[in-house]
Amino acid sequence: MLQEQEVDTHSPRYDLHRLVVLMILTGAFVSAIGIVISVWAKYQVVGSEVFLRRADFLGDYIHSPLAYIYNFSLVIAGSCILLSMYGLFKLKLGYYSHYIAAAGSWVGLSIILVGVFPINYLNEHRLVSTSFLVGTFVLFLLANIMRFIHKDVCSNTMFIVSILGFISAAGLLYQLDWQTLDFFPCNHLHTKFCWVAFNMWFQTSITMLWCVILALTIRKLANDTKLTMT
Repeated sequence: MLQEQEVDTHSPRYDLHRLVVLMILTGAFVSAIGIVISVWAKYQVVGSEVFLRRADFLGDYIHSPLAYIYNFSLVIAGSCILLSMYGLFKLKLGYYSHYIAAAGSWVGLSIILVGVFPINYLNEHRLVSTSFLVGTFVLFLLANIMRFIHKDVCSNTMFIVSILGFISAAGLLYQLDWQTLDFFPCNHLHTKFCWVAFNMWFQTSITMLWCVILALTIRKLANDTKLTMT
């Protein structure tokens, strides 16, 4: 019995489970640390107004003190997501998981490009940011559909988070000016509340949370498979 378990935990399939879990958690951790450090640095300059500004302004090399940390963390996080989606594709949890992996790869590549082309490269940034937004919209849409096809992969928690992410992405797409691929600027006075900025922060947070839930789900599937085979 122990020998079978040892073989299973060293099989290529189990390695793919670990790849997906490790890369997703690493990407979420790195992006969270980069955002927290960048927000803290910007908070020293503008105070609580930092939370009224769009998240992508943290990557501004001119006005954001630690923009290089923010942008570099996005490149690392996006790379980790790409690797994890490769692992998810190779796991072959069903034909529908390939669609999730493709949409996740789209999101991961967009995150890398957002880090490479921050807001200082305005035209390129608008394009890759729109790509990220559309990618998350598609990803959350597919995740919601997956609930009715593969309930073992899409748990109740993931389903709820996917619904929130879908609503947030749809709201941002509605607010987007498709002629310029940008949002109308907010008045950053302390008395003003910017819905675009709030929704961007929410979308960023919900995307990281969804990735963590996916990693935990894959880990649970791996453990269940190991117990079944032993």
